[in-house]
Amino acid sequence: MYLEHPIGTFGFVSDVTSSRIKAPSKATWRPILTWTYDSLCEDARTRVGQITPEELEALRDESPSMVLLDVREQAEYETACIPGAMQLSRGILEKHIAEIVPDQEIPVVLYCQTGKRGILAADVLQRMGYARPLNLDGGIERWVAEGREISSDPPAVDWLETAPGPTGSAVSEQLDYSDWNAIRNDFPITRQTVSVGGGATQPLVYMDHAATTHPPGTVLVEYMNFLSNEYANVHRATYRLARNCTDRFEQAYRTCARFIGAELESGCIVFTSNTTNACDIVAHAMKDRQGAVIVTDLEHHSNDLPFRRHGQVLRAGLTDEGRLDMEHVRRLLQDNDIKLIAVTGAANVTGWMPDIHALARMAHDAGALICVDAAQLMAHAPIDVGSPGSPDHIDFLTAAGHKMYAPFGTGFLYGPRDILDRADPYVPGGGTAVNVTTDEVVSLASPDRHQPGTPNIAGVVGMASMLEYLMRIGMDRVRAHELDLLEHAWSGLLAIDGVILYGPQSPQERVGIIPLNIRGVNDMLAAAILGEEAGIAVRNGRFCSHIHTGKLVGPDQEAPQEQEVTGAVRASIGLFNTINEIDRLVDFCRRIRDGKWAGSYKVTANDATVQWDGRCADRWMESESVPG
Repeated sequence: MYLEHPIGTFGFVSDVTSSRIKAPSKATWRPILTWTYDSLCEDARTRVGQITPEELEALRDESPSMVLLDVREQAEYETACIPGAMQLSRGILEKHIAEIVPDQEIPVVLYCQTGKRGILAADVLQRMGYARPLNLDGGIERWVAEGREISSDPPAVDWLETAPGPTGSAVSEQLDYSDWNAIRNDFPITRQTVSVGGGATQPLVYMDHAATTHPPGTVLVEYMNFLSNEYANVHRATYRLARNCTDRFEQAYRTCARFIGAELESGCIVFTSNTTNACDIVAHAMKDRQGAVIVTDLEHHSNDLPFRRHGQVLRAGLTDEGRLDMEHVRRLLQDNDIKLIAVTGAANVTGWMPDIHALARMAHDAGALICVDAAQLMAHAPIDVGSPGSPDHIDFLTAAGHKMYAPFGTGFLYGPRDILDRADPYVPGGGTAVNVTTDEVVSLASPDRHQPGTPNIAGVVGMASMLEYLMRIGMDRVRAHELDLLEHAWSGLLAIDGVILYGPQSPQERVGIIPLNIRGVNDMLAAAILGEEAGIAVRNGRFCSHIHTGKLVGPDQEAPQEQEVTGAVRASIGLFNTINEIDRLVDFCRRIRDGKWAGSYKVTANDATVQWDGRCADRWMESESVPG
């Protein structure tokens, strides 16, 4: 019995410009009980190409775009350096390689002192998607021994002057919004590494965008610049800093409106702390209207529970395929006095997108309004609320900044100004009143009447900056990019017998959310293996959408009772994900299906922990209780 290598098998790319370069034979895993430094180096040699000093000099002539990287530590430069090399020590390779070599097709030659660290570093680059990483055989010691040219000057570090700073950003004018590699490199999270396999490291593959999305460096610079240089409270103050801050805050209303195609005469943007807050304001504003609210079985709790506490709620069901049952909605509208339909723009569990404009027409024909929870839709597909008064106009729309690559703690509500103005202030207090006496309170008009206290000004500025960022890319391009990734993932996972995919089967109907289970494997265990051994960040459970998840995910009849499936694993795609990352997800799902994971896991109701002391031959999971 032996542990599989925790990283995985990666094929060698042989078309590396020069036929003189030695390609390794087909990689095979050997039964090694303990991985030592030397055995790791020898293992990497089975996958990564070697290049001699003579071949390196020839390659530099043949391929001027080639990059030579010195991966040693600074103290080692005193011995000698190869002219023309760039310095990037092994410890920060994964974090900064994209700044030096954004084009993964360019040949990259790495060298260290003796050739061992170089082979490990080249192996990492190959796993990160670089097509032609090569290691200088024998390192600089062989180079010097052969009498080749050396330099006493340290390797160049000019890349640090143009690389992203602590926030990982270049200024927005410098970012090429037409280049997906440039966009990916603007996200600091893409340079994060995680420990996998009990000691090895792996670039993080972040696929939890449905829960929260990471800000790009460009937006973080705007955010930090505001906090550092523009920080003041909005409204009322006359000094210039406060006036400038107020201008930025007021501009954010217009940016949000422009992003969703809204106008701000009869419509209104209200800044909130998140989507739940925004939905609760809608429920508050509509509570005194006669009639019930239709809530669909697709909903996140945020677009369900606020309406329950303010009156009658009727539920619209789903079809067998997991789509909203439009005929059921129609019957509910015909048979009941309905004031509002509350529906998601993209389901939190499956990513399926209902036809919100068709639902708006149905609601308006019945004298009702519609509220669209756009948390999962905003950053992934174009939105246009339409013109007020048109049959398919969206009346209310809610969104959260942290689900569209903006900082935590902000969101917004779009809604009819007259309805919001007739409602009492959501939370009476500072900033909501125009005049207060001992006997009377005169509330401000919307949006101020529903924005109590000092708002999250920096968060609003960051959110508006991110919406500008998305508009520069173009939401049609964002949708096309993510759909390519989703279709690739869907076809790969669908081909694995034992992987169960939930919801409508057409990727074109969904944003990039993939709920799945692996037959016989608890969802928390599967998510833990993906995180601990593949470095893939996914979520599992019922995703604050218990009714929807419960309708999709039934017990796994082939699993022992204590391993009964009660939730799902959810991988969700964002702006900076790549085909290589999708392939990694598919590959590890196949391994989990085959029972080929390395750690010993203990699964409890709320967590899964791993030990790297080998796997029990006949008990592949210990379980104290089943996640609910």
